[in-house]
Amino acid sequence: MTKSMIKTVDNFNSAYVDQQQRGKGIAFGKNNYFFESTKKRKELFITLKDYRNKSDNNQFFSFFRKGAEKEDYSDNDLIISLKKDINGDYHAQTGNYIGQFVWDGLTIEIGSRFQDLFLKRMLNVANNVYFDDVDVAGAKSKELDISKFIIYYLFVQNLEKAFLLGIPKIYKSVNRHDMRPKGKIDIHRFIKNDIPFKGKVSSQSRDQQEIQEIIDTLYKALKIIESHEFSIKNIMHIKTHLKQHKSTRYVSKGTISKAMRSKALQNPIYAQYKKVLEYAKMVIEGDNLETRQDGSKKTYGFLINVAELFEVYIIKLLQKEFSDWYVDSHKIPLYEGLFYSRKIIPDIVMMKNKSVLVFDTKYKKMTMQGKDQYGLGDVDRNDFFQINTYMSYYQNQGYDLKAGGLLYPMDKFDKTKSHSDHWLGNSQTKFVVDGIDLSSIHDNTSLSDIAQYEKKFIANVKSMMR
Repeated sequence: MTKSMIKTVDNFNSAYVDQQQRGKGIAFGKNNYFFESTKKRKELFITLKDYRNKSDNNQFFSFFRKGAEKEDYSDNDLIISLKKDINGDYHAQTGNYIGQFVWDGLTIEIGSRFQDLFLKRMLNVANNVYFDDVDVAGAKSKELDISKFIIYYLFVQNLEKAFLLGIPKIYKSVNRHDMRPKGKIDIHRFIKNDIPFKGKVSSQSRDQQEIQEIIDTLYKALKIIESHEFSIKNIMHIKTHLKQHKSTRYVSKGTISKAMRSKALQNPIYAQYKKVLEYAKMVIEGDNLETRQDGSKKTYGFLINVAELFEVYIIKLLQKEFSDWYVDSHKIPLYEGLFYSRKIIPDIVMMKNKSVLVFDTKYKKMTMQGKDQYGLGDVDRNDFFQINTYMSYYQNQGYDLKAGGLLYPMDKFDKTKSHSDHWLGNSQTKFVVDGIDLSSIHDNTSLSDIAQYEKKFIANVKSMMR
């Protein structure tokens, strides 16, 4: 029996077409489909709050460091809607979330509207991997849903980085019985076992040893990933090491918890393993849920906000290329002490001495469609006025405002039509619509190609600083 399923991509907005597709449902665009087996077709409207409240097993992963989450983050963010109009046609819309989850027996999978390669590149840079030939996995197999792909990719990528300094170790007391003592003589054992002397001495030493619970947890996660045909060829040496030192004990919740609470992780050298073990926990718990429950009862879900990932990706690119500039998101308090006090938060502020550039990132479709009868085309009206407000604040504070604007993953790009040398009549400040030009992305695009797109973006930013 065919599962009830919706499969689409982020930022999708279209009426369904081809009512007879497969004789089961309705197709709506390349690589997007909707079909059901026995259930009556439904209307849906699912927000982030709905998703979180649906099941304790529905996870949402944030790329912002803890304590730095966006304050304008909304539980009312749209994940997906499916509505029927007065003509009986269905209309589908998705927001900035990608992943997979189950909703009342209906499997919903939302992938990236760009190729998986760009998703990999964003994940790489978000985790400070800038090499343009680093691809920790091959193409996503048809059986591997987008949720697993993201979790597995993050786990393998971060494990490879963390392992450069070895597996976390702690000092443990080790009892020895050798011809040559190591450490201190264990008097109690020496009297009990070595008199009369038989050639060996009981001693005790403090040695660094790898933590068994961490080894077992990491190995368990790797085995699960391999069983889903996810390539781990780049870290086979890590798997070999873990296999040689793993125990035969069952990896339980207690095992994972003990691994994550290990004192060794307080050592800055091994701090990266905190994140690695968080991903390992997701891998194992997700697999355990699927093993215990059949498809109709499965409730495990995993989502990421790809707009958030895009913002982190752009910030990391700029931080790397402009290391002598302050580059980060910036909270600006307004009207403090008054009942209508607010904080405005530009996504990216670049600052050096009194020079400043201000940007907002937008993971929306950008084909450079201009103003029409309904608004501003591809540039959302609220986005347009919001970035101008941010820019006005810095100008009024006496900064040398070089440029500001909106940054997108560009479906179409023409610098001559998107860069203005004047901002609100001010010839000292530029206003731009820019970003990563993905208009040339195709099936044979490589990570090196995407790195070249990034270099063009960086060159455009440099031109704004003049």
